[in-house]
Amino acid sequence: MAILKESFFVLTCIGLWRPVEWQGIKGTFYNCYTLLVILNSITFVISESMELIFFNHGIFDFFNNSSMLITIIGMCGKTITVVSNRGTIIKMIERFNGNPFSPRDYQEEIIHKNFNRMIRFNTLVYTVFFEVSVTVFTVGKIFEDRPPGVLPCRAWLPYDYSNNIIIYWVTASQQLLTIFMSANVDIAYDTLFPGMMMQVCAQLNVLKHRFRLTLDALENVSDDKMDPVMAKTVEKKFFSECVEYHVEILRMVDTMSHVFGPMIFIQYSFSSIILCSSVYALSQMVPFSPEFIACSVYILCMFFQIFVICMSGNRVTLEFAELSTAMYNTNWFALSNNAQKHIVMMMMSSIKPIVFASGHVVTLSLESFKRLLKLSYTIYNVFQQSS
Repeated sequence: MAILKESFFVLTCIGLWRPVEWQGIKGTFYNCYTLLVILNSITFVISESMELIFFNHGIFDFFNNSSMLITIIGMCGKTITVVSNRGTIIKMIERFNGNPFSPRDYQEEIIHKNFNRMIRFNTLVYTVFFEVSVTVFTVGKIFEDRPPGVLPCRAWLPYDYSNNIIIYWVTASQQLLTIFMSANVDIAYDTLFPGMMMQVCAQLNVLKHRFRLTLDALENVSDDKMDPVMAKTVEKKFFSECVEYHVEILRMVDTMSHVFGPMIFIQYSFSSIILCSSVYALSQMVPFSPEFIACSVYILCMFFQIFVICMSGNRVTLEFAELSTAMYNTNWFALSNNAQKHIVMMMMSSIKPIVFASGHVVTLSLESFKRLLKLSYTIYNVFQQSS
């Protein structure tokens, strides 16, 4: 069963995910395309950095231009994360599609289909929101009030683009294309990671289902009055399968933490900085002007981006927390004393909360998102009162 097809399709379109079957000359051309995308982003970062360092025109200009620069730097980090961890991501997808994660009965197929449908819907909503937002942002940048010959994003370039209309529009188009590419990298990356987290949630629901089946099977063993030695062997076999399945899920979460954790921490930190600087810039703009609308849409995108990541991390934490409750809400009392001891041990091992902590600093939860909202609102009020 193919998973996260939409996210990998977007990654393929923007040059960050060469399909496994593309080898030979087709693979070489695609690698060149990937290199071109990376070089384009690096060029944008260098030109914007030079402008901010050597040609800064005040604190408002600094905050207004640094937001897009930090966004593109974050996009470069996501690009590096996907490209450098390609082999690990492929192995994770193969593990999700193989044993013990593949469906074993009709009920497990239903669980997988429901979660895949949810992932597909979330990806579609995220894609539509970001594509509409980047379109509005781009149009706002084109029609904003700025002097002739000034680029949509202030940048230092080793040639004069202000006196030639063709060179100017080629350069401006390259900047807007980079912004568009950045938005699509965000779409792919920010749906890939939450999508994998939702796959973990699906596996936890399958684990609950298998645990219930295990207890039903053990009840039948008790009813059959099997030989005590044989019964203990059967109980040990059934519970060991559940324990191994739980351990595999934990290993998957640990692998995801190593692959995506550093970038999630950087993204959360950068987004906090971007929101603070963008809120300051918004407080200095004329309400409902093209610049104001573009900045507002940009801030909404940042909030939505952080919300999706925090929500997925919060969902995984809740699913793990419900494991011990799901074990308790079964007919465990109808089993043998030996089986009840196994269940107690499993409940004790699952009682420890599993929290996805990014960089051991930022916890992916709705509480973290609420703190970020409060911080941005406070900064906006302070700047509004001081202006």
